[in-house]
Amino acid sequence: MFDRAIRFTVNLPQNQIPHELIKWEDVDEYLKSIGDYEEFSNDLRGGKQTDKFYDTFPEIESDARAFVVQASSQKSAEFKAADLAQFIDTKYYELTGIQKQIGDDLIRSVRSYRLDLRRWGAKFEANSQRPYFEGHERDDVVKHRNEFIGYFLTHNDSYYTITDGDTLMWNVPTQTPHRILIFHDESTFRSGEISPKRWFFEENNPFFSKGRGRSHMVSDFLVQHPSGPFFQLSEDEWKLAVAKYKSLSADNDVNYLSR
Repeated sequence: MFDRAIRFTVNLPQNQIPHELIKWEDVDEYLKSIGDYEEFSNDLRGGKQTDKFYDTFPEIESDARAFVVQASSQKSAEFKAADLAQFIDTKYYELTGIQKQIGDDLIRSVRSYRLDLRRWGAKFEANSQRPYFEGHERDDVVKHRNEFIGYFLTHNDSYYTITDGDTLMWNVPTQTPHRILIFHDESTFRSGEISPKRWFFEENNPFFSKGRGRSHMVSDFLVQHPSGPFFQLSEDEWKLAVAKYKSLSADNDVNYLSR
């Protein structure tokens, strides 16, 4: 026991409150005279006196936790504590078989569900600065990607490929007709491009341009073929292409250069 004294007060008007110093050891003796802990608890003089909602319906808590994890993991930020309240409300009436009447309140308040979320480890914070994705795992995107990759793997023996190792050599396709892979490559140059670092002298710092200026894009089609890396047409092939695709000769922002 601490060798100190505590100040004991009774519930009287402020100007009539007597003060008496009681030692901790006297308090300890008094508490021992009340009885042991089991007797104190059985007498319902403190502690938990009734079961909580989830003590009676533990299966609802398990389903609710799973629902919260799934709902809060969605890309949209639409999940609210009210959604959890509606979910548990529905589960409660399904489990008990009670018919909910029009106008009945929720079995628990939305505020209590906010406390549940925090107790389960959820945090209500700014919706920013987290990993994100732009729909790359949508079902339709995954389906199209698998079809796209599957097509190339199925025709693997029809393409020109390069061997592995330090000495690179071309592998000629074993299947006919031969197929040539074409890749689009481009680079964009801006008139206002600046180096991320530079030398400075005091009192001679130049003005800083916030804009990046006009851009000029250079684009090429690369081919996977021993004849060369760039896709190009002969003069006769170009004339045939223009005859079929009139837009190739139109005067616009895209210019095709002669080699």
